[in-house]
Amino acid sequence: MAGSTLARGPVARGNLVRATLARGTVVTYPDAPAGLPPHLQAGAMRRRFWGVFNCLCAGAFGSLAAASAKLAFGNKVEPGARPGGRAGGPGGGGALRARGAPVHVASCILGIIVMATANSLMWTFFSRGLSFSMSSAIASVTLTFSNILSSAALGFVLYGESQEVLWWGGVFLILCGLILVHRKALPPKQQ
Repeated sequence: MAGSTLARGPVARGNLVRATLARGTVVTYPDAPAGLPPHLQAGAMRRRFWGVFNCLCAGAFGSLAAASAKLAFGNKVEPGARPGGRAGGPGGGGALRARGAPVHVASCILGIIVMATANSLMWTFFSRGLSFSMSSAIASVTLTFSNILSSAALGFVLYGESQEVLWWGGVFLILCGLILVHRKALPPKQQ
């Protein structure tokens, strides 16, 4: 029907609108928007749950990827090692540490593999979360919140890092915004 235009304007009759196209084709469509039946609204809540769950998993995998990258590319100083990677006395004439080098290379390779895998899983879960979510803003804020909390937990477990009160205040504000975004997106209850 390329090139067909309305010959006569739409005429409302009861709950139906009838229009005639330029080639004489008559089109009838409902005047009111179609409402969702209750069983589809329950499915919408289920989809929303899976959207949030996928975004939470994506945030956790994102922080795992960052932690593994820090382990793979971070500066590791072994006990007794001197700057420059040589062992020995104060004169510094010692040979390269043969024992530590293969372990360091293996941990770097393992960190890179874990980082690539975690990044792939993060993008997979985030794209699934976007497809289930009601809006991309909700998915992005949920991912950010999950990533921040997961990074704090991994930083404490792996590196002994502790966060300042101001940092936790920022996390609390993000949580408040996340709650507001999710509450606003709730569908109205049917009675």
